Amino acid sequence: MLGPGLRPDTTKTGRGWTAFAFSRLLRRHKRGRDGEAEPAGLDFAAEQILPAIVLRARDDARCRRALARLGYVKVRRQYALYKREGQTTYLALEHVHLAPSMDFVRDWLAEERKRIVLATRWPFLMTMLVTIVAGIVFAAVARVLE
Repeated sequence: MLGPGLRPDTTKTGRGWTAFAFSRLLRRHKRGRDGEAEPAGLDFAAEQILPAIVLRARDDARCRRALARLGYVKVRRQYALYKREGQTTYLALEHVHLAPSMDFVRDWLAEERKRIVLATRWPFLMTMLVTIVAGIVFAAVARVLE
């Protein structure tokens, strides 16, 4: 009556059989008739409920991730090419069904450049400081050995 391996007092997880039965029932309801889970992208009604600003922010985030995957150098090269051709959209992301404007890509390139400069500034300054200190120590040792 309860199914194979189920006892009325407890289940393998230690929860009561009613909670386990309800969770199995809910999982089965979410999956559909053939037992496979529905893809999340097929919920068109939920897409229409979201405000336009949320949809735009989500697309912007997807564009930023896709641009980051391409890399700064590749995006900059393609941006320059498209700019020379007079394009208004960045077509290199068509394979992921995104078409950001050239202004969006320009802003992303500026932000990414700032991030790269900030990430390399500290190691550069420390290397420069160590080089200066090593030069001073070398000059002092040379002076002492004269």
